[in-house]
Amino acid sequence: MQRKITIMMATLTLALPMPMLSAAAQEIDNPITWSLTTSAQPRSFKPGDKITVILTAKIEEGWHLYSPDQQPGGPIPTRIVVPADQPFKLAEPIDLPVPRSEIDPNFNLETQFYEDEATFSLPIVIAADAPAGKQEVRVNVSFQTCNGEKCLPPKHLKLTAEISIAAAEQSHQSATAQAPLKQSASADAQKTGITVGAQVPDFAFTDFDDKPRKFSEFRGKYVLLDFWATWCGPCLGDIPHLKELHEKYQTRGFEILGMDSETLGQDPENAQEAKETQARARKVAAAKGATWIHANDRTAVPVAVKTFGVESLPTKILIDPQGKIIARIKQGADLDQLLSSLLGGKQ
Repeated sequence: MQRKITIMMATLTLALPMPMLSAAAQEIDNPITWSLTTSAQPRSFKPGDKITVILTAKIEEGWHLYSPDQQPGGPIPTRIVVPADQPFKLAEPIDLPVPRSEIDPNFNLETQFYEDEATFSLPIVIAADAPAGKQEVRVNVSFQTCNGEKCLPPKHLKLTAEISIAAAEQSHQSATAQAPLKQSASADAQKTGITVGAQVPDFAFTDFDDKPRKFSEFRGKYVLLDFWATWCGPCLGDIPHLKELHEKYQTRGFEILGMDSETLGQDPENAQEAKETQARARKVAAAKGATWIHANDRTAVPVAVKTFGVESLPTKILIDPQGKIIARIKQGADLDQLLSSLLGGKQ
């Protein structure tokens, strides 16, 4: 069964990264493959005709794609948009597949998501003034995907399907019309990131109190850079354990610097939404007792991308008192072991 939505909303969890002495950041495969086709039979259409465009997401095992109806305060919903600057418009609301619903304890709310495959049907009408010849229907998709351990940053895709339009006076010609997929993603962040053992360059940031600061303020301490976001369930799930470690080792020279990554992977047109999530990040950190210093997303995200090559959340990096990278942490137990060996004997 499918259901209709009347408002089209187009639509990334945390395991601690394990000490990795490898130089490069892990590459993240794309767990969702999108395709755009038409289900119409005529090969050629006239202005005013209606067609159905099929948007399909094939989802790798273990990963989730979130419903356009996902409520605020959790993972980012899928957004599907038919751009206005083309001779094709939505004729009716999009038909959505029925999502699976579960309570996610990390967000403390119900999440609505798809597994395996999700098909969205877009009823499209060809504009009366559509030019004759080969035209492309364009559909933009923004989405986040997570599994039980990590969330990938939101992605923005532009999909096209080719359709032939006859002159208004010409009649339909019978044939099949399977529209080929053309897919272009927003440019992926370059695979960058300084390696284990490298010196971390000093960087400036603004904290949650809007105070300008520098990373060099932490020199002389072991620092865990915690790249997180409110849409990352595993990130939120890790906070209680981080609180325990902070309380246990802070007096021995250990600090956490939260790097709010709310807008990681998002396009500039989402600026207004970004402002709203910034306020939410402050509230979530306070509510969960993450009392350590946090860099706001406006100053943290450029550091995440350009300096550390962060591609998914959570990402955690442990840095020594001289400012050199000790490890990229993958599992909470690995961080426990490292801190115990480095600070366990200190009082």
